[in-house]
Amino acid sequence: MNTFKKSIDRLLGHHRQRSPAPTLGGRELEVMKILWRGEVLSAQQVLQEITDNSLSLSTMQSTLERLHRKELISREKTGRFYLYRAAVSRNTIITQLLGEIADQLGDGDLAPMISGFMSFIDQETSEPLPADLRNEIQGLTPNPDE
Repeated sequence: MNTFKKSIDRLLGHHRQRSPAPTLGGRELEVMKILWRGEVLSAQQVLQEITDNSLSLSTMQSTLERLHRKELISREKTGRFYLYRAAVSRNTIITQLLGEIADQLGDGDLAPMISGFMSFIDQETSEPLPADLRNEIQGLTPNPDE
């Protein structure tokens, strides 16, 4: 097994039991994106950052409570209110989601996922992957002519 494939397997936790990625609703994801900036914020401050101006403070507090129960954020009591920060990085969530995709769609084979990701990159960016990286990745995918 080449070094690149071992690295991908290790990063995705391919050979170990993974904890599932948490399910995030739209509002929860928006809150996480705010907290992933690294700030420590009160519920009121998070509410001010949210694009939906119709949300109440109690709705925001409920959302933050759900995220806390999911262990995605931590909180610290300061006077009469809590200050919140992300407890799980964006990278950790992405890694968990990619691991689930690999398990569910790849049946243990990372090649289809990597190939699909390469296609996604090609469609979404104007910059091609560096040739050495593209060659490494293509070395992981089976050649249909063989």
